[in-house]
Amino acid sequence: MEQLPKLWFDVRKYREVRLKEALYETDLVESFLNQGLTRNAAGKAFQAWKALVAAYAVDRVSELRRLFQAQRG
Repeated sequence: MEQLPKLWFDVRKYREVRLKEALYETDLVESFLNQGLTRNAAGKAFQAWKALVAAYAVDRVSELRRLFQAQRG
């Protein structure tokens, strides 16, 4: 598996690796479900979801930063 690049160095590469990670995780989900391992599949589905959200969040970093700074006070 590729090493995850730092977001602040290369946004495109970070997004690409995160999307690949989501695909790998969903392959594992399918495999686990075919084996009847629903608990393992659920964990991998969550990991895939996290990777997907991270991949799409890079386009909104400045907006997210503003929102979270506003909540701090």
